[in-house]
Amino acid sequence: MWDTLTAAPALLAAVFGWRLYRHYVALLWAVFAASLLILSVDHVAVFANSLLVALVSSRALFDRYKNIIMIMFVIAVIVKIFLFTEYYLDERFIYIYYIVDGVFTGLSMFLMYLYTFKPPRLDRAYWLLVPAAVLSSTPSISVSIVAGSVLALVDASPLFAASVVALNAAYLLAAGDPLGLVATAAFVLTYVLTYKRVLYLSPIAPVGWLYSWLGGRYKVIKLLGVGGFSYVIAVRQRRAVYAAKILRYVDDYGSPLAGDEGILRIFGQEMNRYLEIESDYVVKAYEVYLPAVGYRDVAQYLKNPPYILLEYMEGGTLRDLLRTARWLPAGQVVELFRQLAQGLYDIHRHNVVHLDIKPENIMFTRDRGTAKIGDMGIAKVVSGGYVRSSYMSPAYAAPEVKRGMATFASDIYSLGCVIYEAATGINPNVFVENGYQIPPPSAYNAEVPPWLDEILLKMLRLDSAERPTAAELVTFLRKTVGGG
Repeated sequence: MWDTLTAAPALLAAVFGWRLYRHYVALLWAVFAASLLILSVDHVAVFANSLLVALVSSRALFDRYKNIIMIMFVIAVIVKIFLFTEYYLDERFIYIYYIVDGVFTGLSMFLMYLYTFKPPRLDRAYWLLVPAAVLSSTPSISVSIVAGSVLALVDASPLFAASVVALNAAYLLAAGDPLGLVATAAFVLTYVLTYKRVLYLSPIAPVGWLYSWLGGRYKVIKLLGVGGFSYVIAVRQRRAVYAAKILRYVDDYGSPLAGDEGILRIFGQEMNRYLEIESDYVVKAYEVYLPAVGYRDVAQYLKNPPYILLEYMEGGTLRDLLRTARWLPAGQVVELFRQLAQGLYDIHRHNVVHLDIKPENIMFTRDRGTAKIGDMGIAKVVSGGYVRSSYMSPAYAAPEVKRGMATFASDIYSLGCVIYEAATGINPNVFVENGYQIPPPSAYNAEVPPWLDEILLKMLRLDSAERPTAAELVTFLRKTVGGG
């Protein structure tokens, strides 16, 4: 009976894989795994096959220790081949068993290969493990171990895990099998050791936030990036996913950021101004959080960091796009230009200078049909027409920014650099830095229309007073290409 129940984790893990990975191999693997474990009458064979099931399931579930899991899998397969060769010579099992075992092992290796490139997530299907976990006892301890790991790695709550343990304990005591509580202990231990929050406990940001709760409401699910003055993480609330930008405690040089009350106050003022910007072509901001008073130390900062909650852009950045294609088709460049010009106009009409427009900060929706300006982290509210900035990326910065001054026209120059690079694969600032005149983009891409040559060269003029405004760009593009 218990040997039969050992097939449960194999079957359930494969059902999970089928649910989200959507691969026929996973379903076929489930059938052979269940058949094999049902046919296994030898405890060593049960353990060997359960180990393979556990390793394949772990690789499907968890991407962090993929190299270790793969090494263990290779060793387990080699040992299993030698062991089962001896069993075959001794005629320990019926012949059909070895055929099923060969197919199961082959499919396991194929799944490990597939999961190397695209590990699936189990999401909300963990409740299927309840029967396997509840019916565990000493002879099927492998079920408890696999169930504990799976429940932990799919973020099943501790309360849910405790309920499973309580049901298991009640079942074992009612069945007169108190020794079976060893399996219950194995379940609890495995759950605790592989619970993501335990695995990622760290006094160091941003790793220490993984799988914790930001602001008590948003579950941190992964890290998206680290910048000079902020961390970007993906968070989830119910079914919605957001990007949260967290102000760093100190910058790369050890200078205080969130650790300085003055900077913290300025961050709050600028981010609250960002909330006012409503545009289809600017990454939407939903919420800003600041502590009531400054942070005493890093530990207090880690518990409750300052953040701004943003729209999560699943389509990646323009930089990602340009890495795969040296430049974009002219039609796509024109549409990109139209959208970004409108986004920049919406920013400027709120009296805000972005200061860091570059391909890395141009983000796309999932279908890449809409581009939005993101990363308003160093944006400044203009006072007296000028702002001082030392943070802007020099590769896309206007000449006046490198002298410590920036205006609305500085963003126009940066946008010109971005569109020029999207059309040609070349950053025009390279010519400026080397003392050359910027050639028209059509010199490098014959598809570029003459009007685009003309407007880009105007945007890239060294004298900021000669550049068009964002409003003029929007009007020009409406007349030239329509839309928006």
